[in-house]
Order: sequence, then C-alpha cells, then structure tokens
Amino acid sequence: MRRYEEVAEELVRQIRSGRWPIGGKFAPEVELAAEFEVSRGTIRAALDIVEELGLISRRPRRGTRVERLKPRSVFARHLHTLDDLMQYSVETDRRVLSIADVVVDEADAGNLGCRPGQRWTKIRMLRVDPADDGWPLGCTDVYLEPDVAEAVGDQVLDPKRLISDMVEQATGRTVHTIEQRVRAATVPDAMVDLLRTAPGSPVLRVTRRYLDRGGQPFEITVSVHPADRFEYAVDLKRGRG
Repeated sequence: MRRYEEVAEELVRQIRSGRWPIGGKFAPEVELAAEFEVSRGTIRAALDIVEELGLISRRPRRGTRVERLKPRSVFARHLHTLDDLMQYSVETDRRVLSIADVVVDEADAGNLGCRPGQRWTKIRMLRVDPADDGWPLGCTDVYLEPDVAEAVGDQVLDPKRLISDMVEQATGRTVHTIEQRVRAATVPDAMVDLLRTAPGSPVLRVTRRYLDRGGQPFEITVSVHPADRFEYAVDLKRGRG
C-alpha cells in the first residue's frame, strides 16, 4: 500500500470516529502534512481518495468540509422500461425545490428539443437516497406544458409517484415513447450546493422527452447526476442475421 493510501485509510477511520463533525471544517493540508510527517502532495493524493468516497468536499477559498461519516455507494440503475423508472422512484425520494412558469430561449430550446419562446412550467427537484442519509443523487428540472401542470396540481409534491403517471391520471395522455440523451458535462453553478459537490465537477446530464401517441412531448426532464454517484447500465445484444 502506498503512503498516500495509508494516510487516506487513517483519515477515513478518524472521520468515522467523529474527530471532525459533519458540516465542520476539516484540518488544513499543512496541519495534516505535519501530523503524518509527509509532503503536502501526499496529503492531496490522500484527500482525493477521501473526497471520492464522499466524506469531504473541497472548494476554492472555502476550504475542506466534512460531509458524512461513512463512504457513500454509487447508485447504479438498469433502465429499459417505464417499470424500471417506477422502481427508481420507489427506491429514492424526490424533493420539490421550486415551481415557476418560464419561456425558453433559443439555447434552452435546443437542449430541450422544443421551439424558442415556448412556455413551460418548470419544476426543480432534488433526488436523494433515503437509505443513505438523504445524500443527493441528482437534480432534475421538469418541464410540463402549462395546462398539464395545472391539471396535475399539487400531486407533484408526492415524493414517490412518476410525474408521467400523474399526467395520465389527470389528463388521459399516456407515454408512448421516451427519447433519452446522456452526455458528459460539468455541474451548473446553481446546483453546486444542492448536490454537495465542487464547482466544475463532472456530471452526467440526462435529457428525457416524454411523447404521447401523436409524437408530441408533454413532459421534458433534464437531470444532472454527479459522475461519482450514478451510473447507467445498458445491455446490448447482437442482432440476428
């Protein structure tokens, strides 16, 4: 085991023992280097490991903060059908942060696959893991047609049900197809604190367009997942012939 790995292992042990409280400032690199009698480079390498485990967060000019006492796990999900999405909603909790009527500009319209100037009701939600102390798995912006949002009403506050199911119950419009795009990006500044991550951190950006039988989107979602907390698994099979 390399020295920085030994230091990381000891830091994890000390964090779990409660040496530093959750939300409190972590020891500066200079102090840790003196304590372990190693270089600051070794300390930085050790802190990289501890940060990857989700125990601390490091931000420029704000120092290092303790986020949790035990390492987090990566939330892995096979998504093949609407039933898989339903299972995801059951295993995690959804917290509504804001609801607002918006008019999308040209840039947002390109990302959403809709017309510039189109009106939507935008609902920002935080998806958390209830089995892991409410650790944030991702932040989602849900765009609903205004009349659809009005019909759904306060049902969106339900932390478990799929919004597409709410839409079907309220309007009769059912999901026929979901178009999904996944791309690598960096965390938006407005989501840094919500996701408890560092500025510029890599994320998975997942855009889904929910189409009715006429091919018209009535719901669009844009989800941002920190890259170290979520993964998608896809099974590919060789075609016949």
